[in-house]
Amino acid sequence: MSRYEVEKGMLDETAAHLLTGSLLCALDAASLVIGMNVSVTKDGHLYGFWAALAAAISSYVLIIFILLVPRLYSAYIEMNDVHPDLNGFVGRRRRR
Repeated sequence: MSRYEVEKGMLDETAAHLLTGSLLCALDAASLVIGMNVSVTKDGHLYGFWAALAAAISSYVLIIFILLVPRLYSAYIEMNDVHPDLNGFVGRRRRR
């Protein structure tokens, strides 16, 4: 087993999730446009199915971003052998 197989797997999985998230952003924008033309109150508030759909997609994209960006950064650090003082994962700092 290669040293980088785990990191490569992390990168592959993360890339797939981020690509899915980018497609969901387009779907979210489309649902907002459709919803604003179909189900808007007199005050201009989105309601009903289209509001719920946009909120659900936006929440999922936010969760993807929060969970996957640190994982992507960790895989980058491991694969590129970033110096421990520069990688952001050091638990303690050197005393001067």
